[in-house]
Parts: sequence; C-alpha cells; structure tokens
Amino acid sequence: MDGMRHCRALDRERDSLLFDIDGAVIKLNSFALRQRAGFTHRSPRWAVAFKFAAQQTETDVLGIVASVGRLGTITPVARLRPVSVGGVTVSNATLHNFDEIKRLDVKIGDRVIIQRAGDVIPKILKVLLEKRPRQARAFAVPTECPSCGGPILKEKEIDVAYRCTNSGCPAQLASGLVHFASRGAMDIEGLGESAVVQLIDKKLVKDIADIYFLERKDLLGLELFAEKKTDNLLKAIEKSKTKPLSRLLYGLGIRTVGEKAALVLAEKFLTLDALSQASESDLQAIHEIGPVMAQALVSYFKLETTPGILRKFKRAGLAMKEEISAAKGPQLLAGKRLATSAPNRHRPWSKATLRGPLRSRRSTT
Repeated sequence: MDGMRHCRALDRERDSLLFDIDGAVIKLNSFALRQRAGFTHRSPRWAVAFKFAAQQTETDVLGIVASVGRLGTITPVARLRPVSVGGVTVSNATLHNFDEIKRLDVKIGDRVIIQRAGDVIPKILKVLLEKRPRQARAFAVPTECPSCGGPILKEKEIDVAYRCTNSGCPAQLASGLVHFASRGAMDIEGLGESAVVQLIDKKLVKDIADIYFLERKDLLGLELFAEKKTDNLLKAIEKSKTKPLSRLLYGLGIRTVGEKAALVLAEKFLTLDALSQASESDLQAIHEIGPVMAQALVSYFKLETTPGILRKFKRAGLAMKEEISAAKGPQLLAGKRLATSAPNRHRPWSKATLRGPLRSRRSTT
C-alpha cells in the first residue's frame, strides 16, 4: 500500500510544510478501472479522501445560544473563548442538538477540548470535569423561537430536533432565501445574507417567491446597493427564471431533498405541478426515494403557504420543468474544442508509431 505509506509520511511532515493541509486524495491509477467505478452525482467513485487526525486544544465555554436554521431547526451553539486550532481562530462551536448537550454534560463556564471536524467545523469533544468552576450553570431548552418568539416543538420521540412551527419566522425565511439563491440552486449572484436580511427587515419579501417582484427602487434603498449592483442583481434574478426544475426543487429547501434527489424527482415528474400531485406511494415507487423523503415532500405541498408560492412562481414566469437530455453521464468534453495536428503526409500513421506514445501515457495499476 504505497499510497497509505505516502499519506502517513505526509501526516508526519504536515507541521513543517509552508502551507496548511488536512489530508490527501487517493486515486485509482488505472483509467480502465476509473471508467468502471464511474461517478456519483457530485464526485468520482475512484477517488477517496484520506483525512489526517484533527488537531485539538482547550478553551472555555463563555455562553450557549440557540440559532434557527432554514427548516426551523433550533440548534444550540457554544460561544467559546477565542483560540487557535489548526491555524484558524475559533470562537463558536456547534452543539448539534439539545440531546448532545446532555450527552456531553456541557455547561456555561466549562473548560472543554475542541477540534475542527475534518479540519473544518469546530466541535466540542469533551468537558474537563476536573476543571469545572463552581459557578458553571446549565443551559435550558428554550420554550419559544429565539427569532420570532413562536412556539417550538419536538415533532417525534425519535427525532432529536426541536423546530419553530411558525412558517413566517424571519430567521427561517432568511436562511431559506440564501439557500434558494445559492450556486447549487437558483444561482442568484448578489443575493447574499446581508441583502436578504435587509429585504426582510424592510418587509419587501415575505416568502422566497417575492424576490421575483422586486423593483429597482426597492434595491436602491438597500445599504451598499448602487445602480450597477442593483442592475446586476435584477439581471441575476431574471436569469434564474430559466433554471430547470431540479435546481428549483433543491432551492425550495424541502427537508431531506438534496441535489441528487431533486434531479431524480425532476427527471421522473418533469413539471412541478405533476410532482405536487404525487402521493407518498407514488414517490416511494421511485428507487432512490424512501418513506421519510416521500412524507416530507407530501407535507411540503400540503402546507398552507405552498400554493401561494407556486402561484407567484407561475406569475413571475419561472420555467418549473425539466428537459431530459438524451446523453447520460458526465460529458467531460461538452462545449470543448479539440485541436489535432494533421499527420505527416510523408510518414503515415502506423501501429508502430502509435504504440510508443500511447504506452507511455497509459497508467498502470
């Protein structure tokens, strides 16, 4: 296993390098095997990341706050005494859910060990109970949404998440709009968190579909929005109307529906109207769709707010359909121009002349 020996050698030398690394990538060294392994929707199956052990350090928990995600999930976040971990200053760490707080037995004021999971996401690994101060205090599960003050609910006994039940919650709308405008969804450049928060504060948008009815004067009233930035955003919003159903479906932020599932559903139903009429049994008949996702989809289309959003999409002129391409699989050369040199008329191609160059370029296992 030369690859593993190389990875371990890199791990030993990482601190002496002039740049930060968090791992290495191991690949099949055979084009034939790569072709057989193929691709998922987002990555090749013939390559895998080898992650080095995450670096750890100690710090103090200064406080715990609750944040609201785009699906209404209430997530506790630990505010930490700023500390450097792997070359990055960390001041916050997710606690994932309130059951995790109980499991770790973490309290405000505790001394904890943290690491960046995958050298990216800060996480509390352990509470140093022997260093717990007398004044450390527990964090109580909130009884209302920290954003809108609405009621929160733990939907099922098997579900660890508490969620805000108010569909008009500003925090949910802000996160949902940022997701809707993200590159993997409707790709609306310029509609970032700062702009979204201002649009909500000024009551210019009440749901994700309202962005398609914004006018130039609305955007010019936002902070840091001059004429050019306003025009660019309006063009990006207009361009997003042509995005296929798969991108729109992913952008809606339906629970458990990721990019791959959105593509599968779009290619199966072709239009949003057809998908909205599908039953749970219709959805579960699709190989990639399980009961949890099927229930989430049906529940979304039964929400009181959903029909109004879909009507606005239609009025704005969104495509809301999927065009099926005859060619499947990754098209690595699509849109490329290939230049070839003509063979020497005095030296026609032969197996002998081709054998050497091709053999030298072929990878071996």
